[in-house]
Amino acid sequence: NKFLKSSVDSTLNFSTKFSFDKEEKELYLRLTQAFRENLKSNRHKPEIFYDNLIKSSILETSKILEEPNPVSDIFKTKEIKNIKANVYLASENKDINKLRELYQNFKKLAISDEPVYKEFIISFIKDDVGTAKAIYEEMRNNGVLPTISTLVALIKATMNTPAADYYVREIKDLGLQFFTKNQFHVLLNYYISRKDVQGVQSLWQEMLNLENNSIIDFKPNSYSYVRYIGFLCKMNLLDKAIKTLHTMENEGIRPFQREFLDYVIQPLAMNKHPQVAWQFLSSYRKRVLSSPNIYSNYYSLILEAFVKQNDLNAARRVLVDMELTGVELDDKAKEILASIQNIKVQLGEDEAYEYGLIPVFNAGKQ
Repeated sequence: NKFLKSSVDSTLNFSTKFSFDKEEKELYLRLTQAFRENLKSNRHKPEIFYDNLIKSSILETSKILEEPNPVSDIFKTKEIKNIKANVYLASENKDINKLRELYQNFKKLAISDEPVYKEFIISFIKDDVGTAKAIYEEMRNNGVLPTISTLVALIKATMNTPAADYYVREIKDLGLQFFTKNQFHVLLNYYISRKDVQGVQSLWQEMLNLENNSIIDFKPNSYSYVRYIGFLCKMNLLDKAIKTLHTMENEGIRPFQREFLDYVIQPLAMNKHPQVAWQFLSSYRKRVLSSPNIYSNYYSLILEAFVKQNDLNAARRVLVDMELTGVELDDKAKEILASIQNIKVQLGEDEAYEYGLIPVFNAGKQ
């Protein structure tokens, strides 16, 4: 690794400044001890992380040395610290011209520092995606490896363009691993936008594997489930969607997003799964305080599906629930109610009671 080699070379050059073997030995022991201590709590990280760990270990060791500090000179730590502080201020003030000036100053330092590149990319990406992309290319051309956070930020900013495909390939080629829910959600939205079933399911499984990691809490939340299950429904993977719905329910997660109705309830009702749609619509309505009439369309879809399955008892429950909760019947629901009421003539009063349809018939008379 280029940076690893430069870090080791710098350390060796630094050690030659000592005249006595004892001082060299003490420096070596301090350096390796600092690295080992940092390594204990940081396992299974990407290669760039260990490069930076070596660098930070060198800097940590050098703090006990008297000025002038050759290690700080090698890594130009003071200059970089000042640039990062100024980048933060310029970004807060949305001063694009100042950011460009600072980037030119950084380039003059002739040092490849990934955290500084990331600061510039994140700062520019808000208002000037083109410059952020150009800085990323310069960083890669200088042999600097990106972190997952830099790439995810670029993917989010370029989601609907071919550039996002390139950044995702970078993640795969470099073997980088997401480590926050936000990063996971950006990648999930990317694969969903590409209608990539394999990509979505592989990412979901990767997240589930991390869920079992006691160090990182990756339990999927309401947003995760709505996006994932909604995608499964859209791709007509309904059995998988229903299985995941029940897993979500068993984990005590109750979606509150309106998208849950459109992405999950509606397609289930329209694709021969009205019972599941009804179960989750009823649960959703009871916990999300909204005007009852926003649910009218979803009730009608479920009602229509039950009638197509000749499940009149289920249709009755839906209609009665609509009346009790104040949901107004839309035109489709009124048509369905009328068709059910016509059955009264065929069944007769006694059979209508047997099927529990009298409340439905009475509702239609109001």
